[in-house]
Amino acid sequence: MVERLVKSGKYDWIWWIDFDTLITNTAVKLTDIIDTELQNAKNPDEVDFIFSHDCNGLNLGSFIARAHDRSLEFFRRALELHDDPKKSYSEQDAMVQLLKEKPYSDRNVVAPQSTLNAYPEEIRCFEDPDGEWKPGYFVIHFAGAWAHVEGEDPTGQLMKKYEDKILWGEWEKFY
Repeated sequence: MVERLVKSGKYDWIWWIDFDTLITNTAVKLTDIIDTELQNAKNPDEVDFIFSHDCNGLNLGSFIARAHDRSLEFFRRALELHDDPKKSYSEQDAMVQLLKEKPYSDRNVVAPQSTLNAYPEEIRCFEDPDGEWKPGYFVIHFAGAWAHVEGEDPTGQLMKKYEDKILWGEWEKFY
């Protein structure tokens, strides 16, 4: 899917977001997040990924990839590691391994967890105190809800709990 989007030539960046993530402030522009993170980078034109961490390190529930052949090469290499029966890496672990190598180690920036991957109070896996979701944050990610919330549908329960906290911004402009 990502390869198809990159090869279409229509996009500069692609935002990967897991199904268990809720956009909670539609006034936040993804382009503003990208611009802010690139302003803080040593070589902004060389940055291919914007990631965030949680209490366990890299979390791929929400990240941004430059729509470039370099990004596709990284994804291909990660899939090769993932598919190698001698390694048995998860997709995330494969990407973590690659990010330790050149050139990939220099081609990413890590945004604060609150920017792309804030967690609700029920999932206390914060990189730092700002990783806990607060009203006005862009997204809330219910990563591993099944391990933190009792019930038949922990993710659905959390989505329902936080749906009335969404700040809709000027969404009418899009319709």
